[in-house]
Amino acid sequence: MADSLRDLRVQFGLRPYLVRIIRTKWTDDERGDGGEFVLNEFPILPTPRVSDLTALTEVVNPVGLDEIGSILLTEVSGRYTEDQLRGLDIDGSPVPDDEQVYFEIEFPRPDSRPGERRRFFLRSAPNYLPDQFQWQIRLEQAHEGRSRTGEPR
Repeated sequence: MADSLRDLRVQFGLRPYLVRIIRTKWTDDERGDGGEFVLNEFPILPTPRVSDLTALTEVVNPVGLDEIGSILLTEVSGRYTEDQLRGLDIDGSPVPDDEQVYFEIEFPRPDSRPGERRRFFLRSAPNYLPDQFQWQIRLEQAHEGRSRTGEPR
C-alpha cells in the first residue's frame, strides 16, 4: 500500500526524473581497463524522492566542470533488499572485479529527448526505516555519467 501511495506522486508529475541502478562490465579483467558496456539497467520503482540537487557543487578542473557532493534518496520501496540496492548478486556475492554498479538519476527533457544522466555511488550502507516502509540511501556524485544516449563515457 505504501508503494501505491508513493506512486501517486509520480503520476501527478511531482517526481519528473528516473532513478536506476546500472551495472556495467569492462572488456578487460579490471574496472577501468578496456571498454565499458552496460549489462543491466534496473529502474527503482516507484520513483524515490531525491533530495535537493543544489547540494552538488560544480568544480572547475583542467578538462571542464565536475560536480561533487552527496544527495539523499528517500521513500525507496521496502520491497527491495539491501543486497539489491547495493548491486550484489542474488547469492550476496560481491561485484566482480571487471564490473561496476552505480545509481543513475536522469531528468528527461520536456521534448522527450534524453536528459542529463548523473552517476552516483553508495556513500554508506542503505538504511531501512521499518516504521515508514522505506529505505534511505546516501549517494555520492561520481565524476562522469553516461552520455544522454546511455552509452558509457
